[in-house]
Amino acid sequence: MNASEWILIVIIVVAIVVLVSTLMARRLDRLHRTVVKSRRTLEHALTARAQYAHDFADSGVLDLAGAILLADAADNCLRQGMEPIVDDGLDRIEGFDFPAAGVDRRSLESDLSRTLRLTVDELGESEIPEENREIYEKLQRSRLDVRMTRSFHNNHVAQISQVRRAPLASVLRLAGNAPAPATVDMDDE
Repeated sequence: MNASEWILIVIIVVAIVVLVSTLMARRLDRLHRTVVKSRRTLEHALTARAQYAHDFADSGVLDLAGAILLADAADNCLRQGMEPIVDDGLDRIEGFDFPAAGVDRRSLESDLSRTLRLTVDELGESEIPEENREIYEKLQRSRLDVRMTRSFHNNHVAQISQVRRAPLASVLRLAGNAPAPATVDMDDE
């Protein structure tokens, strides 16, 4: 092989590497945006679940102790709703850092899940009056939404981790300065 053939091979290899790395960088960027969107969707689902749980606690269906437990767990989640569900840096706003509150929001959300199992799941279908059926069904849908959105979020995080671990992505630092997203691990029933 002469020099011109070697140069042609090098140019082709470089072009392939550039093409693959560009496609990988675009995929990584798209996945990061998807994770942020899915995290926001999870935040909305968690807020809706806490609000419906509070409304159900106020409905009078539960006994007094169960209503107090459920209302307290839901209020704790609603009060801490502005705290990030995980602290991996994706929720930071440019130029502004949230003060550390020292609250593990996942623990609060897990406590609400356990309280829902202890109170609402112990009710039989016949124990829910017809006038409270709508709030009960909204609460059950919101619980399902939390499970599904958390699962989708964690799947997107796993995809990002897989792309970031690829040798080409790590050598060329295709993720740039973007923080590695974290999964949301909590008891969601």
